[in-house]
Amino acid sequence: MPRPRALWPALALLAPIAAVASAQPSAEVTVLPIALTVATVDDGPVVAEAWIAEQLANANTLFAPHGVRFTIAGRHTMGPEHARLEDRGDRHQLGHLLHDERIDAFLVASLRDVDDRSRYRQGVHWRPRGEEYARGSHFVIVSRIAGPTVLAHELGHFFGNPHSDVPGNIMSYDRGEVPPFFDRAQGQRIRFEARRFVRTGELVPVIEEPAPTP
Repeated sequence: MPRPRALWPALALLAPIAAVASAQPSAEVTVLPIALTVATVDDGPVVAEAWIAEQLANANTLFAPHGVRFTIAGRHTMGPEHARLEDRGDRHQLGHLLHDERIDAFLVASLRDVDDRSRYRQGVHWRPRGEEYARGSHFVIVSRIAGPTVLAHELGHFFGNPHSDVPGNIMSYDRGEVPPFFDRAQGQRIRFEARRFVRTGELVPVIEEPAPTP
C-alpha cells in the first residue's frame, strides 16, 4: 500500500501506462466483478465519479496484459461511521459488508496507519479477523488521498503479489522513472489466482455481451 509521501501524480499517467500494456497483449481476458462501496459523509460521497473512473481505468490497463479486467458489478454506500478508519477494528467491521462472488473495494475518507498513528495510508488489502467472517475473506480499501494507481496496487495484493523493491513496479513504494508495471512473475501469479478464484467460486466472471454489429 503506497505511503502518503509517495503519491503518484495523475498527470499523463494513462497514456504511458497504455503504451507499456499494449506491448504485451493478452489473448484471453477474464472480466471479474468489483462490488464498490463508497463511504458517505454530510456533503455526500467521499470521492467523485471521475476519481473512481481513473482508478478503474488504470487498474484495467495494468491487469489486462495478464489476462484480467475488472468491471463494477454493484455500487453500494456505507454511512459516515465507516468513512474514517482509525484502527484494526474499524477495518474488520467492513467484513460485515462483503458481497459473495465479487471483489469488494471500499472507498473511504481516511485510513490511519495501524502501526504508526501519526500517518495515513492510501490503501490496504485487508483480511478481517473473527469467527463471524468467512474463512479466507479479504478485500481492498482505498482512501480518497490515494494516487491514481493505488487501486491497481491493492488489487495486486488481492491477487497474491507482495511488495517489490524494483523502482517503477506497481507493487513498489518507489515510483521510479518508468510507467508502473507488473513483471512476468507477477503476471503469472495474477493468472494463477484468477483461475483459482473462478474454480473455487470465490469470484464469478462477468460475461459481457458482444457489441452489436452496425
